[in-house]
Amino acid sequence: MKLSIRPEKLSRVFKKYHIEGLPFQASLNEFSAPDEGDPHDHPFDFVTHILSGGYTERIYTIESGVVMINDVERSPGTSHFVRATDIHQIINLKTGHCVTLMIPQSGHIRATCFYRFSYGKAYYRLWNKRKFVPFI
Repeated sequence: MKLSIRPEKLSRVFKKYHIEGLPFQASLNEFSAPDEGDPHDHPFDFVTHILSGGYTERIYTIESGVVMINDVERSPGTSHFVRATDIHQIINLKTGHCVTLMIPQSGHIRATCFYRFSYGKAYYRLWNKRKFVPFI
């Protein structure tokens, strides 16, 4: 088995390293600052393993038009499952740097969306669109 690493710079604070040649998909994710921009979801379900650093994750849940916020501490050595529909963002890095191992648990389920919350209402936009529309 021949392994290779394909780097992908997603922003000035987030780099992804695709690990190719494994019998499954995986990537190392490196963060040097909290998420820039709006909360987001993902195109697939995955398990993430916190390898170093740790972070505080803000999770948003929308139920009957009401937005609920829950901040969760993620420490090195822990793992957790993230659904494609989970809306979240990293709001704090414990040490200013974090590395995770991400292993997808499903194929592509949906297009990634970004979210905004204003005056008690939720809005979203697809990753490739500019305009936010009401979340229904």
